[in-house]
Amino acid sequence: MSDEQSIIIKRVKKCPHVAHGGAWKVAFADFMTAAMAFFLMLWILGGADDEQLKRMAEYFQDPTVIEGAPEILVKSDEAGQSSDSLIDMGGFKDSPKGDGDKIDQEERKEMEQLKKQIEQKIENTPSLQELKEQLKIEITPNGLRVQVLDDRKRPMFGTGVDLPKAYAQRLLQEVGNILSQTDNRISIAGHTDSSGYQADADYTNWELSADRANAARRLLLRGGVESDSIAQVVGLADTVPFDKENPYNPRNRRISIIVLNQEAEERLKSLSEAPGMEDLSQQMTDPASR
Repeated sequence: MSDEQSIIIKRVKKCPHVAHGGAWKVAFADFMTAAMAFFLMLWILGGADDEQLKRMAEYFQDPTVIEGAPEILVKSDEAGQSSDSLIDMGGFKDSPKGDGDKIDQEERKEMEQLKKQIEQKIENTPSLQELKEQLKIEITPNGLRVQVLDDRKRPMFGTGVDLPKAYAQRLLQEVGNILSQTDNRISIAGHTDSSGYQADADYTNWELSADRANAARRLLLRGGVESDSIAQVVGLADTVPFDKENPYNPRNRRISIIVLNQEAEERLKSLSEAPGMEDLSQQMTDPASR
């Protein structure tokens, strides 16, 4: 046996240092951008008063011609003009100062009075109290809006038909009886949920919503509203859901009735005052107009 001792030499192989990637910088930049946008939104909302917040909520809740679509209802020559509002409401122009304020106040008082009368009528009529939760009444920038919402347990209409149930007929007639007291014109819109017909069907949610709106119009007339007081009747299908998170919610099936204030009526009237095809043809053929 040898007295010599074995010597073991360990050599550690060192790897060169690898530089870190820059992906974290991109993620951090995105986070800072989102944080800045969030705090900017909080700062803007903090400087808005209750009326401006209400107008913002109204716009995002139901941006349609009937429900108060500012970009459509405002006259084209007024769009883009300066406003006193902190945030551009998409075309809603501030009410004119002076006599216009007095008119607006008088109209608002009338709208509030109509709202109270409808609410009292519902409270004082036992057969209509069950429908109280399906009636949404509010004063909007375009006037008094009365929405009759559907319910799974108590639908306003039968499935796929435009004939209102007996209690819905009674409710709409009572609403018409109260609205007959105002000289303001009325707009009616029908809405459906996203449950549709077959793809190749001739009758769709567009026809159904329009037919239901027309059925509501007839019931309002039966309640006492003059036919000349109806400004328009339209069907919007499922394009403006009440519940935007759930397009199949039964409450998306509804009738929306708006007692238009003077300003909204003028905006709506301007839509029908566009040049006719004859005027456009004459402009195209008239050398002086080129």
